[in-house]
Amino acid sequence: MSPVRKYLVMLFIILASFGSCFGRVYRGDPLVANLDEAYGPADPRAYAFRKAWEKACNSADSVLVIPANKIYHLRPITFSGPCKSNFTMKVDGKIKASTRRSDYGKDKRHWLVFEKIHNFTVEGWGTIDVTAPGNSPNTDGIHVTDTRNITIQDSVISTGDDCISIVSGSEYVQARNIQCGPGHGISIGSLGARNSKDHVSNVIVDGAKLRGTTNGVRIKTWQGGSGYAKNITFQNIEMENVRYPIIIDQNYCDSRKPCTEETSAVQVSGVVYKNITGTSASEEAVKFYCSKTIPCHGISLEEINLVREGDGRVNAWCDNVGLRNMGKVSPRC
Repeated sequence: MSPVRKYLVMLFIILASFGSCFGRVYRGDPLVANLDEAYGPADPRAYAFRKAWEKACNSADSVLVIPANKIYHLRPITFSGPCKSNFTMKVDGKIKASTRRSDYGKDKRHWLVFEKIHNFTVEGWGTIDVTAPGNSPNTDGIHVTDTRNITIQDSVISTGDDCISIVSGSEYVQARNIQCGPGHGISIGSLGARNSKDHVSNVIVDGAKLRGTTNGVRIKTWQGGSGYAKNITFQNIEMENVRYPIIIDQNYCDSRKPCTEETSAVQVSGVVYKNITGTSASEEAVKFYCSKTIPCHGISLEEINLVREGDGRVNAWCDNVGLRNMGKVSPRC
């Protein structure tokens, strides 16, 4: 995994190993807290990290440093605010997840959770290891929910689910210079599950490379929901052997039983796809599968060039969508 440079607020980061903890807190003149010495090697690692977090969180303009040249192994942990303003976690070492199954007894769905925090930055030249096998279920790399003004950048994510998922309550989200694969791609949603009212808006994904993923850039909503996904831009993206490079699915159904047809839907509008190139692993390189009653509208394709991996042709499937093509667009409806 390449260096982590900067991403603001990270939620749901799953999988990896086992070891010891150490942390430093700086505020003005450096205030150093060596947690190995303070709590001893027998103390739980998550407890040591939590104590360092509390100290930094309660100090204005503080920096919690994860030192370089060390590996820190953590079981699931939640870092909660509110914190005093301008709080930074500087990751120069490597944070990995415990491989002991017993560490996940209380919470099998989350690894690192950051919540209720304003003006928080995660940066540094180290690594938060989000690597997981491609067949590992429900292992979203970074999951963004109920979050405003967040930037995720310079990140490499390998997982068995969405590399990045952006769900309800999120707005003004930026993802830049992302490498994804394996995984299910970069997704808005799912939204509208169990007839919920969900909202996502003002999202920009600018600069991404997706390799061997099941989806590329995707918007997925359930039938029966309401709300909106709007003002979303996917641009400057390279696909390599991606099964469905561009997809909007307003009939998403992640269920063992067939989903019933519903008339209500989450409205999808104002979506721009620009400068997206590369190869598709399937014939359906572009797929807009929108609602009959609340169709997608304001969808733009500009400078799209997708071809079949190896031999074969690619198609665009456009169902119930208000679409505009600009410049060279291939394939097109």
